[in-house]
Amino acid sequence: MTSSVTTLNNYYQGKNAIHLVSWVEYSTGPPHQIKWTVQCKVSGEVKGTGVADSKSAAKEEAARLAIVALGI
Repeated sequence: MTSSVTTLNNYYQGKNAIHLVSWVEYSTGPPHQIKWTVQCKVSGEVKGTGVADSKSAAKEEAARLAIVALGI
């Protein structure tokens, strides 16, 4: 199964517009219970936000939500 991050990247690479996609990542909480928040931005506009225990899971969720929001 292809990840949502890969799907999103492939979509914009195919349009020669990968430069439009950016990610904002930050963590909160104590070191033993960190929560990651990742925002997927397209042309500077937030299209998806994911929150999870790992950065990769949060990024995957943000990409999934962006794909839905963009109708990809």
